[in-house]
Amino acid sequence: MRNLFSQPPNIDFFKIKKIGYIISFGLVFFSIVLFFTKGFNLGLDFTGGTSIQVKFKNKTDTATIRNALKEVKLEDSLIQEVGKNKDEYEIRVSVNKGKSSDIVQKVKDALKKQYGDNFEIVKIDFIDAMVGDELRRASIYSIIFVMLGIMAYLAYRFEPVFAIAAIIPEFHDVIITLGIFSLFDLELNLTVIAAILTVLGYSLNDTIIVFDRIRENIKIRGKKNIQEIINRSINENFARTVITSATTLFATLSLLIFGGEALKGFAIALLIGIIFGTYSSIYVASVLIIEVENFLRRRVKE
Repeated sequence: MRNLFSQPPNIDFFKIKKIGYIISFGLVFFSIVLFFTKGFNLGLDFTGGTSIQVKFKNKTDTATIRNALKEVKLEDSLIQEVGKNKDEYEIRVSVNKGKSSDIVQKVKDALKKQYGDNFEIVKIDFIDAMVGDELRRASIYSIIFVMLGIMAYLAYRFEPVFAIAAIIPEFHDVIITLGIFSLFDLELNLTVIAAILTVLGYSLNDTIIVFDRIRENIKIRGKKNIQEIINRSINENFARTVITSATTLFATLSLLIFGGEALKGFAIALLIGIIFGTYSSIYVASVLIIEVENFLRRRVKE
């Protein structure tokens, strides 16, 4: 294994850069269309509502619980397993279903009719709609401020061209991640936002390492053939990229498989972000440097 990546490969990454254009543009465009046509399945963190955690004495399932809630017209509530022994579930009811106290009583009555006394309410959380709005705004601001901070840092550390080339892939990764959540109606909550912020840091780290190598090679060889220099830099970092991405993916898959419903959204967002973050560091960030440098060169000739 030690000798597997002892020598950098000689892969022409930009041989298929036009395909990369199509993939990136298509996914970003499709994601934005979904934002406006389908929207998001917002969690209680953003919409407000009531969360009721119930522990059952005997094993049950979401279908049986949902069927019980039909009696009180709450069958469209979000029901997810939170206990490891399939005996504990969380029932989330949106704020537009009525007063929290009334909702709790309705759920208790419905479950009592189905299960008798073979359950207990473990925890009840109320989230006000106004608090949900504030959390939603705070989440948007946090992503924007992180993006601006990244741009300022990169503009200081690298040339402005590198800063622009690094920040655009960040938008690319976030938009595609949110697009997949919209497409598959996955719940968007604060843990997912935390995952997206984590992905921004991961993607940035990957991009900076590639950019550092590009800068070193430019100092040695100049900018005469910028595409060749960038391709060489990516090949020199290829072993590190593969090992780091694979290790992180395995850890994230473990989180997805064994973390339960509570961490499902977080793990999925991380998984999507890691895959597209690795892709964008090559086929978005690096390609942007090539295109901008070629454009500036043509302007000088004119």
